[in-house]
Amino acid sequence: MLARRLRSTGSRWSAEADRQFHDALFTHDQHDPFSFAYPGYLTIRRFADLASARLSGVSRAADLGCGPGEITCELARRHSAIAFTGIDHSRAAIEQARGHAQRLGLSNMTFEVGDISRPGRGAAPDIVLMFDSFHHLLDPGAFVRDSGVDRFVLTEPAGNWIGGWQRSLDLDWLPIALDDLRARLVWETGAAPVTTRATPAAPSPPDAAGEAVEHRYPVDDFQRFFRGFGLDVRGTVAGFDRYPPDPYSHAPLRDEFGRVTYDALVAIEDLLVAGNLDLHAKHWLIYAERGMPDCLRAPAVLERRGDPPQLLGAHDVEYLSLDAPAHAPRATSIRCTLAIRNRGWRTLDAPIFASYHWIDAAGATVVQDGARTPFPRPVPPGGSCTMSLCVETPRVAGRYTLAVDCVEEGVTWFSDAGVPMLRRTLPIR
Repeated sequence: MLARRLRSTGSRWSAEADRQFHDALFTHDQHDPFSFAYPGYLTIRRFADLASARLSGVSRAADLGCGPGEITCELARRHSAIAFTGIDHSRAAIEQARGHAQRLGLSNMTFEVGDISRPGRGAAPDIVLMFDSFHHLLDPGAFVRDSGVDRFVLTEPAGNWIGGWQRSLDLDWLPIALDDLRARLVWETGAAPVTTRATPAAPSPPDAAGEAVEHRYPVDDFQRFFRGFGLDVRGTVAGFDRYPPDPYSHAPLRDEFGRVTYDALVAIEDLLVAGNLDLHAKHWLIYAERGMPDCLRAPAVLERRGDPPQLLGAHDVEYLSLDAPAHAPRATSIRCTLAIRNRGWRTLDAPIFASYHWIDAAGATVVQDGARTPFPRPVPPGGSCTMSLCVETPRVAGRYTLAVDCVEEGVTWFSDAGVPMLRRTLPIR
């Protein structure tokens, strides 16, 4: 408890900063989330599946901290007899949620801007749903006590004793690995590639946009918050932080492999539950009901031996070294010597190029699309090469970071496919 209080005291957390953070997060988020072609639908569907099992006897449900309402809408279109209300303090998120409900033609779904930490007026709902939002509350114990609600369904990050995220069993590689299989099958069959410009993932909100409240809790804390309730906790590997490249595109077979990935996700979770290993997963589905006896389990010991088997992807490279000058003049071209190894299953050659980004001292990307340099020769799987990388320096003097990255033109930057960039600090004069 002391460690968590110190962690909270050292942060800038507040309800207003949290609202600003989520307004910035959702303002530019425009995509159709209800398609297997979108990797995020795996989480939307899985969280909705797990929550659906707890909705028996419910006529009114409130989703608190609903964000853009994707899971709320997924539940509403499955349970037409239940009236759903979604509430969030982010106006940008609620505008998106209303747009989703309108496009889906949902008549049993309403969304409101409001403070979820304060009990609402009128009769309490039959059940409160909170998907990755309980840990944004500043005083969760008071929230539960004042709610007047007898049933809760939460999906929450697995917390540890210091309030951090316990990611003992992290399967974020699963959708990426299966998308690599999709890409390999597309290549083998000669399917037409998607001709879109490679773009980076959506940037994180800047510091000026506030900071999210991030209290994460172990199970004994939930028992304390929900005193008088019985708890049932199970793990889920859904809630992926990393997506395959170009997640918003309709690349060949993306929809079909999305369905395959979801079936694999469900099968894996069933195996984890059978082996009593599911509570090691990085998210928990927590059901709390007033007066119910606890149904808690101690997880089996998670044992690993040796290094994990290597999974060869379509964009796996290793940057071995970069020989760059100690400083460089502004608005000019320089040459750096880059050594690279191909860790993937396919040959590195056009339309794959070496490139870079420029990042300023504040952490902002000031040049996203660096000049492309072709490989001096095709680099086969397992092969390596040393090449002269052409770099154009920023027009404004300052202290920058040169971030070396590869790009598959029209598809993705390798960093967006999970490959760490090679970074070097380089003053520009």
